[in-house]
Amino acid sequence: MSLFAYPALTDEEKRILDGGEGIVKQKCMAYLVELCQISGAERLVDLDGTGDMHTPGLNLSQHHVITIDELRDFADRGGRFKIPTFADKSPFMEQPPIHGWEHCNLCAGKNPAFLQSDPVFHERAMQRDVFDVLNKMGLITTHSCANYLVMSYLPSVGQHCSWFESSQQTYCNATLGARTNFDGTLATCLLGKAPYYDMHITENRYGTILIESDRLIKSDLEWDVYGFAIGEACDVEVPIVTGTVIPNTTQYQKFNSAVATGGAVRMYHLPGITPEAPTIEFASGGRPIKETIRIDEAALRRTYDVLNYRQSDNVDMVYLGCPHLNIVDLMMLAQKLEGKKCKVPLWIVTAPWLYGPAKELGFLEKFEKAGALLLTGTCLAAVGSVPDGVRNIAVDTAKQAFYITGCYPDEHDQLYISYGSTDECIDAAITGKWRGEWR
Repeated sequence: MSLFAYPALTDEEKRILDGGEGIVKQKCMAYLVELCQISGAERLVDLDGTGDMHTPGLNLSQHHVITIDELRDFADRGGRFKIPTFADKSPFMEQPPIHGWEHCNLCAGKNPAFLQSDPVFHERAMQRDVFDVLNKMGLITTHSCANYLVMSYLPSVGQHCSWFESSQQTYCNATLGARTNFDGTLATCLLGKAPYYDMHITENRYGTILIESDRLIKSDLEWDVYGFAIGEACDVEVPIVTGTVIPNTTQYQKFNSAVATGGAVRMYHLPGITPEAPTIEFASGGRPIKETIRIDEAALRRTYDVLNYRQSDNVDMVYLGCPHLNIVDLMMLAQKLEGKKCKVPLWIVTAPWLYGPAKELGFLEKFEKAGALLLTGTCLAAVGSVPDGVRNIAVDTAKQAFYITGCYPDEHDQLYISYGSTDECIDAAITGKWRGEWR
């Protein structure tokens, strides 16, 4: 199919495009047709899995905008999402936390007199009028970049989905063996259709590059650094990754976010571990491997050094939770912080759905006694500011390190990153000093 050619539509899809099912569906179908033209997809695929979208998501593109009045009328007439749809964390600046916002003391934008902890700002920023309509249509609002950990309803191997957040693509494609592209929107979830290209097509999911390592990848930090290095080395190719132990949930989170941040990897295979890779030969579809790349000790060290963007061993703040922490992460942090006292602010960020369990299990009390702040539903990239005087931040994931330096590039707002293990970050929170190193 040539670029910008018209995709083949079914009679039902043509009727929707012609406005036969209302303006909202018409705008959604026009947007999907445009995506087909851009991607070269010859048709749409019916989705039988789940959907994920950044919210509010009414601006599908510059040319396809759905107004809140149009959406409200659609919902009042019985309009609903076609597939189970989950709200991702909002990516927009000045997005305050769902929980803990009263204590974050962050300025809204550049106005020092207007705090994100102000109830008026928080109410406005939550855009509850939009969410009331989306919830009526069936949207399940998790407000998490790692909503796959709390949604309690996951797609099965081979099901076609439409997810959006970058690290969730790799979780869906590789970890679960379901199928998605980077296309989760109001349009795909509402119509239950997506352009049929890339990861929806079996042939595109086979591994093309074999990745090897000098060391056995087993610690959380190693999974994170290895993932970022693989992303840089592979770009858009599908790597077959060897040299690792079986990852736990936290390591999957770190690896999935890192490999999608270092490059544009949206699918990978771990032979003998992930669903579509019982063997290397199976993962490659029996095709010859294009290239074998060895991520040696020097490459791992280079990646670690790149992610450490610091000018001082002083630490002004520690930030943990991008992607959002899971319940075991919270438990382990509570144990490690018990009886300790933080010298600098420590932000611990998780999904809103885990705030209740964290409180009931006593984690929240332990965090508060240690001087740590539990926040949910946002991240430093989304809130758009840091506490006054903070310039040196310690983090424990590659995605955090990469995003934070990119979101605060101005000379006067530049943030410097000390990157390492979770234990090293906890030590930094207690001492105010960075003592991490690559081992």
